[in-house]
Amino acid sequence: MPKLKLLILDAGVVIRLHELGIWDQVRDKCDVHLSQIVAGKEVLFQPGDEGEYGEDIDLSSDISSGKVRVFDVSATELKAFRDQFDSLYLGDLDDGEAESLAYLTKQTDDFLISSGDAIVYRVLGNLSRRDQGLSLEEILQRIGLGRRLEWAYSQAFREKYTMDGETDMIQRRGKKT
Repeated sequence: MPKLKLLILDAGVVIRLHELGIWDQVRDKCDVHLSQIVAGKEVLFQPGDEGEYGEDIDLSSDISSGKVRVFDVSATELKAFRDQFDSLYLGDLDDGEAESLAYLTKQTDDFLISSGDAIVYRVLGNLSRRDQGLSLEEILQRIGLGRRLEWAYSQAFREKYTMDGETDMIQRRGKKT
């Protein structure tokens, strides 16, 4: 089976894959790309029991071996990306998500992005990039590791918030005009 190509994951997805114990399987079956902010900062503290932080997720061997590719976006490009949006979107868009989306929008390859955060899919809908979102549930189905996941990682979640972003675009919300 060919690898699922050019997949950008946000920190929540990386953490959830580690919690499920299937990170290595997904990484081996997908061409995984992470933003520098996600790889270097946001996945460092894996949630533990009762709101405490658990073990750090160390991606350095995956990165140094080339199993995971890391990209970054210049401060100027990140600012230009963020400046498109109004406070309705900016209030929910964290740095790793913004870097990932800014990178995605500048690529000629067909990158896909997966998140557990509604704002990522709303942005995709608002930018008319519906086809570039992919839920964790859909990833796992495509690579033969399908399972039922929480709402935030489901196809229905992705579809709902992508549609919300498309509605925002039509109603001229979310982006500055």
